Amino acid sequence: MNKVSFIFPGQGSQYVGMSKELWDNFTVVKRLFDEADDILGVKLSKLCFEGDSQELLQTMNAQPALLTASLAAYYASREILELEPQLLAGHSLGEYSALVCSGFFSLQDGLQIVRKRGMFMQQATANGVGTMVAVANVSASILESLCQEISTDRDVISIACHNSNNQYVLSGHTEPMARIVEQIKRLEHSKVNYLTVSGPFHSILMKPAADKLAAELKKIPLRKGRWPVVSNVTALPHDEFSIYDLLYKQMISPVRWTDTMDYLYQNGITVALELGPRKVLGQLMKERYPSISTFSINTSSSLKEADKWLSKQQTTRKFTLERLEEGFAAALIARNRNGDYKQHMEGVVYPSQQIRNRINQLQNHKNDTAYNAVNTEVLELIRTILTTKQVPEQEQQTILNMI
Repeated sequence: MNKVSFIFPGQGSQYVGMSKELWDNFTVVKRLFDEADDILGVKLSKLCFEGDSQELLQTMNAQPALLTASLAAYYASREILELEPQLLAGHSLGEYSALVCSGFFSLQDGLQIVRKRGMFMQQATANGVGTMVAVANVSASILESLCQEISTDRDVISIACHNSNNQYVLSGHTEPMARIVEQIKRLEHSKVNYLTVSGPFHSILMKPAADKLAAELKKIPLRKGRWPVVSNVTALPHDEFSIYDLLYKQMISPVRWTDTMDYLYQNGITVALELGPRKVLGQLMKERYPSISTFSINTSSSLKEADKWLSKQQTTRKFTLERLEEGFAAALIARNRNGDYKQHMEGVVYPSQQIRNRINQLQNHKNDTAYNAVNTEVLELIRTILTTKQVPEQEQQTILNMI
């Protein structure tokens, strides 16, 4: 059965018009934007739906706008989809979206801290001190070597994002960045693109902003999250004692998104819902792990597509349950060739009682992970009954094949 992750996009995914279609169709999204407008004291809804693109591009505006857009997708999905995630993760600013959705931060605290985060980042780069560049088809080792070669005590370039095995983002001072770009362009198959951001994020040049952020984070009361959230810095789930420190480090450290995707896959994630504008993270996940079913949720139609797929999965689940019941019935009526009373009680009677209880659980389980575990347990109990009754191997296999 499915094991689900919610993933949240970072700055750069925002665009004028985002979330408007969800706002038109979901009362809960209307309420969200009304609340966000009141909390920030600005018409965030107007900025998202019909604002000036350059104004939305400003970091102090983009970050709370994107957080709200991701929450809009999350709230709408909770209206339509019956999904319980096992893990949450977000790219850069998206990590804050994940923390709010999980409940570590309240909506008010989340909006206010990302607004301040954006302001601090904007202030740190007010003099145009740096820039960011996306690079494709060049290895991390080559990029790290070039960064070390060009960087000095006064001119710094570093990897800011590990987005996939062949997609990276560099961050640093403007002048040395121009030199490293020229070197990268000479490499075969390389692609380079300057990003439309206002500064060198996720680099040591953000330390003044990070220091200010740290002071503000300490003012926020942390709550217990509902679901674990993976940190950009460690690519491991946060614990409540390290969140402040890791969010501080996030501003001056690379985003380990490749490692984050690996962590999700290694922990059995089979479905990833990207909640927020565009499809950047969903595409990265599809490229790295095609076996993970990925949906980018930002419109009613994308929700319907996900719901249709999940409904089909539910039909499959019902079919699986019916086959389990048929297999259990076949195991019960199979001829018993074992006359040992104690073995019969331990290997047939008790497992049969357990199976009846487990099948009742399966009928009520909405959590895919728990369903899968119980399903596997029932299958093993049926196997135990058949073995204890000394059913011939070929007949055992016929019954198990039914399941």
